Amino acid sequence: MIIVFALAEIGLAAMGATAWRWYRDGDFTAVQAGPFIAMGASAAVGAILAILAVIALLRGGRGQGLARGTLNLTWLRLAAVLIVLAIFALTVGVSATGVFGMFLAVGDALAGFVVTGAAVRRTRSG
Repeated sequence: MIIVFALAEIGLAAMGATAWRWYRDGDFTAVQAGPFIAMGASAAVGAILAILAVIALLRGGRGQGLARGTLNLTWLRLAAVLIVLAIFALTVGVSATGVFGMFLAVGDALAGFVVTGAAVRRTRSG
């Protein structure tokens, strides 16, 4: 399941890269592309965290520290997404497309808790 999540994160990161390219080429405005770019950057971090969670699971009880670290980084990721989106909304503005991108970014960051939380629970000793 975590591998599928990591692959989904890679797909979202690719969407963010595509939004950046379209913005750079003039096809998207900053209001349209911004939330998707933030989502893509967050998803790239999420893919790395998912891979670290898999490594923690493979280590079993010895992976407890790594699993807890990934959970802590997931909290940091959520905070970063919320701060970036708030700053973006307050400075640039939001479009209907941007709101969809914001929901995707926050939902994806929240989904990371399922993966990292499972790694923490499964690596608990005793």
